[in-house]
Amino acid sequence: MSEYQYHEWQTIDRPLTDKERAEVNKLSSHIDVRSTGAWVEYSWGDFKHDPKQVLAKYFDAYLYMANWGSRELMFRFPKALLDRQLVEPYCLEYCVELSAVGDYWILRIALGDDQSDSDWIEEGSGWLPALAPLRNDILLGDLRALYLAWLANIEYTDLDEDDPEPPAPAGLTKLTAPLIRLAQFLEIDKHLLKAAAAGSTDQQSTPDHVLRDAIAHLPRSECDDLLWRLAQGEINLGPHLLRRLHELIGSPDSVAQPQRRVGDLLAARDRLAKAEQQKQRRAAEAKRIQELEALAQREAAVWQEVDQLIQTSQAKAYKEAVRLLEQLRDLADYNGTQAAFEGRLRQLTQQYARRPSLMAALKSAGLKPI
Repeated sequence: MSEYQYHEWQTIDRPLTDKERAEVNKLSSHIDVRSTGAWVEYSWGDFKHDPKQVLAKYFDAYLYMANWGSRELMFRFPKALLDRQLVEPYCLEYCVELSAVGDYWILRIALGDDQSDSDWIEEGSGWLPALAPLRNDILLGDLRALYLAWLANIEYTDLDEDDPEPPAPAGLTKLTAPLIRLAQFLEIDKHLLKAAAAGSTDQQSTPDHVLRDAIAHLPRSECDDLLWRLAQGEINLGPHLLRRLHELIGSPDSVAQPQRRVGDLLAARDRLAKAEQQKQRRAAEAKRIQELEALAQREAAVWQEVDQLIQTSQAKAYKEAVRLLEQLRDLADYNGTQAAFEGRLRQLTQQYARRPSLMAALKSAGLKPI
C-alpha cells in the first residue's frame, strides 16, 4: 500500500483575501486553495512547511491524517477570547497542547500512529467541516472537546493510574454531532466514554430571560462600545459578549462530583466491556438454542436433504451437506442423542465410502464416525 497523507485548513472567522490565497497557493504544487480553505494530499513526499505556522497566519482550523494512523486537529483562537487557565487542566504533553503564536493560541489535539487501529485508512476529506464547529463551542465555554481529547490519550502518556482526571464537563451523556465525530476521529473506546460520562452532570443552558436581564444591567458606555464594535464588523464579538454576560450572571451552583483517578476510569471501562461481552454471549447462546429447537422440529427432513445433496455428486452440494451435518451434530449434543447421530453418520459414510471428495470434506469438518 502506498503512503497517504492529507492536510486541510479552513477559515471560520473570515475568508482569505486574494493576496492570501496567492500566498497559500505557493506553498505546494499539489495544493487546492479556496477563499474558505485549502487542502493537499500526498501519496508520496511531504508538505514542506510547518502546518501550525500556516494555520496561525491564514486559517482557523487544521486537520491532518495519514494511513499509518497518525492524525491531528488544531484550532486557532485570538488570545483575548480564550482563557488559558480553562484549557490547561486538559493538556497532555504531545497529545493535547496549547501554544502561543503571535496574537493567537494554537490548540493541538493529536493521536499517534501507535495509538490507532492500523487498518484505519479512511480518507481525510469531510472530517474538518464536521469538526470545525468545536472551535466556536470552546470559545463559548463548552469544554467537552478538550475532555474527549484528554480521554483519548490517557493510556498513551506518562499519566499514572493515581493521577486525577480534569473536571468532567456537563453534557457528556448527550454529545453533539461534532463531538460524536471527534470521538470517532480519536477512536475513543465506547466503554471508556460511557465510564467517563458517568461523572458528568446534565448540561444546563442559561434561560433567555436571565440573559436579557444581564444585558439590561450592562453600563450604557459598555453597550455603546459593543454596538460600535459590531458596526465596525469586529470578529467573534458574540462569544465576547456572552462571556461578559456570564460574568454578570455568575456561575450556577453545581453538585460537586467525586474526583476520579485515571485508574478508576480504566477499571470502569473494563467492567463495562466485560458486562457487554457477557450479554453478547448470553444472547448468542439464546439464539443458538432457539435455532436448535427449530431444527429439532424438522430433523428427519434435514437427514433426507443431506442424502439428496450427496446424491448430486457435486462439490457445492457436498459443502452444503456437511454444513447441515454439523448442525445435526450440534443438535445431538444439545439433546444428548450423540449415539443415534453417530449411528446414522456411520451408515451414511458406509453408503458413500467410494466418494473421496465427500470423505475428505467430512474428515475436515470432524464428522468421521467413531
